[in-house]
Parts: sequence; structure tokens; C-alpha cells
Amino acid sequence: MKNTSLLFFAVVLTVSCAKQGAVEGPVTDKWNGYGKYLKAGEQVHTLWAGKNINIGTVTYGIDENANFYVTYDCSASGWKMSETHMYAGDKKNMPLNKPGAPKVGLFPNSGYHDPRKSTFTYRVPLSQLPPCASPGFVVAAHAVARSPYGQTETAWAEGDYTFSDKGWGWYDDYYYNTPPNQATILYGTAITFDTLRLYHLDVTNGTGELILKEYVGNNPGTYDGAAFDPESGAFLFTNYSTGELWVNFLQEEDPSFCAGTLGGTAASGTFYDGAYYYVNEDLNTINKVTFSSSWAISGEIILDTIPGTVTINDIAMSPAGDYLYMTGQYNDGATELISWEVSSHGFYTMSMPINEGAQIAFGSDGVLYAVAPVDEGAGNSTVYIIDLEDSVLTEIEGSGFSFFEDTFTDISLGPVF
Repeated sequence: MKNTSLLFFAVVLTVSCAKQGAVEGPVTDKWNGYGKYLKAGEQVHTLWAGKNINIGTVTYGIDENANFYVTYDCSASGWKMSETHMYAGDKKNMPLNKPGAPKVGLFPNSGYHDPRKSTFTYRVPLSQLPPCASPGFVVAAHAVARSPYGQTETAWAEGDYTFSDKGWGWYDDYYYNTPPNQATILYGTAITFDTLRLYHLDVTNGTGELILKEYVGNNPGTYDGAAFDPESGAFLFTNYSTGELWVNFLQEEDPSFCAGTLGGTAASGTFYDGAYYYVNEDLNTINKVTFSSSWAISGEIILDTIPGTVTINDIAMSPAGDYLYMTGQYNDGATELISWEVSSHGFYTMSMPINEGAQIAFGSDGVLYAVAPVDEGAGNSTVYIIDLEDSVLTEIEGSGFSFFEDTFTDISLGPVF
């Protein structure tokens, strides 16, 4: 775990650079605003190999020659490093793949060590980093290390933030003034008949970006039933026409693959605790799907039947897994929000004045959001916050997404990057 050598350094991380007292003596341009931290001390982070093996430390600090330094030290454990990769710079320029896993081979500070090394230090002139006041910089330290017994593992210096929801690999935002949770992220699939189109949606700023366009399988159909597993990084979706359930590991470069065929027709999907949930349109049942270790469908059961004549548009499991929320229409009436309590199998409804076809998902901030078309066939959508305690639907001003011919078939949680 992370330790601080001086209490003052911990204070530095929670307060804006501009509010710190200056170091005694002149500060020249080479310090780039960081001279005030010269005497703040160091931060020591655990270097974890294979996610859970403590093999040493990585130390961050500033030296008297106006350098930011990163020192790897595995000498106490006997492990030795054959590669080291370190990034220090503006967060927006960090080399990442879709949609946010680090490309360590493109980190500007990289070394391949033969013979292997127990310790190694990188130094970056502060003048080459973004100015302290805006925005400061982030740092990430990676290594490939080998144990005295021949075990080789990837290693990361522990930090406050992970690169993706899969949770392997960290970075820190030292001297970085931008709030770490500045945007709520959702993912949306668009209506197409032969190609998956996946959008990354920044709900906070009302922007969207097409991040994946892929022809899936040999059977054309509309793609729907989007869901995301934060533990593995798997994004799941269905081919509405064929009932196929597909999986894509968004943090990797591999294409989507078919996990198998569902027992019913799914135009909705959500994921919780290792299982995929959907409403079978044919029987109006809530179904739970489980998987093998290789992400092949291993089982499917019916959990409950939705009472009455109801058409379900979308579903979302609460972060705690205690309620399944559904949008739909009873007897072709107005849209309602229907909740199903997992433990008691009780159904509850509340009115929700929103256009037909609304899709729902819990965002990266744990809030339930709805995305609904402004007008049928118009190709644009509006985002709403659903207050589950007060039964209030609030439109996010300025949140209109416009994707020309595309309208969302579903939305889902997804990786934050």
C-alpha cells in the first residue's frame, strides 16, 4: 500500500498547487511551478507483481536539479526487472487503447534491461511536464520482473486510480488539479442491421464518440441487450434477430465472440455478480444466464414472470444487486419505471413521463440514467437522471446527443477512461 514519508506531502495531494507556500530561495523557470514541492518529501508505493505479490517499492519525488524522479527497488525481495516503463505527463496524452488500457510499450520512459536490474531510476526534467498550476501531471510505473525461482510477472506501482474497470494497473494524479471524477460515462449501441456500432457517452459534457464499429458473425440483425461486467471488463450484447449473445473485452484489441444462444428474445440486458439478466420478450419472464470460465453460456433459468400485459424497453440492475429496474408500457399506455425486488420477487411501479423507447443504465457514478429519443426517428436523444427516492425525472440541460442516422437500441455501464 502507499506510504508517505512526510505528512506535509499528503497535504500537497489534496490542495491546489497555487495554495502552497513557496520554498525558500529563488525559483527559476526550470522548476515549472514545482519548486515549492522540493522539500515536500517522497511518496513510496508498493510494486505489485501478478496483482498480489509484493516485490518491492516505487518512489516518486523531486530532486534539487529540478527533475521528477521515479525509482524502482526490488532488492529486498530478490526479484529483478527485465523491463521498466514509466509515464509522467498530461493525463490526456497517456498512451491508451480502446477504451483505456495502457500501452506500456509506448510510454516515453522505457527500458529493457540485460542483465536484469534490482533497482532503476527515471528522471524527467520538470520543464518537460505540464505546468504545476494547470493541469499538473499524472504518473504510472510498470515493470516486467522475475523471481529468484524463475517466475516472471507483470508489475505495477500501486496508485489511486485504475486504467479500466478490470482493475489491473494504476496511475496517480500527483499535482494534477482536475477532479478525478469529472465525467459520468455510459455506453450505447445504435440501431443497425449488420454492424455493431458502440458509442462512448460523456453524460456530464453531453458528448459522444463512436469507439467501435464491427461486423459481428454471419447473421445480420439489430444489436441490443447491452451489459457490462466491471470485474472482467466484458461488454455483452445480443443479436436481437438470432438470440446470439456476444462478448467483447473492450480493454483488449480482440474482436467480439459468440457466447451462445439465449433461450428467448432479448431486447434488454444487464449484468451483476457473474450473471447476465434479460427479459424474454416471448414469455415476459426475467431470465438469468451464467457462464463457464471461457465465457460460454453454461446455464439459463427463469427467475420470475412479469404480471399483466407489459412491454419492456430496457432493464438495469442496481449496484447493490437488490433491485432490477425496468422501463416499459402497461397495455400500450404511458412509460413507467417498474422495479423488481430480487429477494421478495415483488413488483412496484411509478410513472415516468418520458418518450417511448427510453433506455436505462446505472452510470459510473452509481446514478440511474435514462436516454430517450427526442422524437421518433429523429436520430438524437436526451439524457435524464432518475431519482429513485422521490420518483423524479430530471433532464440534464444541454445533454442532447445527435448521431445523425443512429438511434440507441440500448445503453450500459462501461469502462471509465
